[in-house]
Amino acid sequence: MASPIEVILVPTLMILIGFILKSKNILNQSDRQKLAGIVLNIALPSMIFINLRTANISHDMLFLPILGFLTSSILIIISYAYCRIMHYDRKTMWTIIIASSIMNTGFIGFPVCLGVYGNEGFLNALFFDLSTTIMVVLYGIVLAKEFGKDHYDAIKGTLTFMPLWAMVFGLIFNYLNIPLPYVVENILNYFAQATIPLIMIALGLSLDFSNVKNYLTDSIVVSFFKLILAPAIIFLLLYAFKINGMAFNIGILEAAMSTAGNALVLAIAYDLKKDMMGSLIFVNVVLSVFTLTAIIFLLTM
Repeated sequence: MASPIEVILVPTLMILIGFILKSKNILNQSDRQKLAGIVLNIALPSMIFINLRTANISHDMLFLPILGFLTSSILIIISYAYCRIMHYDRKTMWTIIIASSIMNTGFIGFPVCLGVYGNEGFLNALFFDLSTTIMVVLYGIVLAKEFGKDHYDAIKGTLTFMPLWAMVFGLIFNYLNIPLPYVVENILNYFAQATIPLIMIALGLSLDFSNVKNYLTDSIVVSFFKLILAPAIIFLLLYAFKINGMAFNIGILEAAMSTAGNALVLAIAYDLKKDMMGSLIFVNVVLSVFTLTAIIFLLTM
């Protein structure tokens, strides 16, 4: 079995490859949108559908999105209190709250859970990721009301979110035990295999060292909320709800992920502190290499 450092090193080096491709002008930062589009609309839905269609769904899996949502809700309260103490304005406050409560359960969480626990871990991660989807939709609606945008865009975005439909149809095919034609199954498998490399390269293209020093204190505070406090909170929730086994391990691992890239999308869409959000996410991602290694070591020892 690979060591925790080796497990984290694989996605880290793949992210680094994306960063090198950008620095060498082989790919541009704008290309991350195209790669993300391929992942979200083709590769990731294929991966979700293929795995869910034949999965054995446990009772504990169904609790993961609920406990993930509760963890994010507690982080909202904590980060709100921090912003009030610091006397931050509304846009800064919402930037920090969003960065503290949206976990990267998909783009980083899926590859890490798959690398550590295989397909069973990935299936549990799929259910946990529902909490992130719910948070993004709710933030879209709340921010639209708060800053005068059209909240119907958030609803429309949810209804056209392909990974969500892949999950729905995966569960339907699973429950009804519907077989797939050979050609369809193989095409989906090939697309599914492209998911992790494309995700990692897209993240590498997103890395930006600028503006970090301007928001270093807040970045460290948010990183503490996300990488230390979040897994501690969900540990207590999992224990209280008597969740154990694979669901327990994935719950802690997913809660320990860095801030999701969707946080930057929300910051751009609703004109929040975009440079600040970029710094918060960047510091999160870098520090998560060390914190995730430690957590994986504790979970697998």
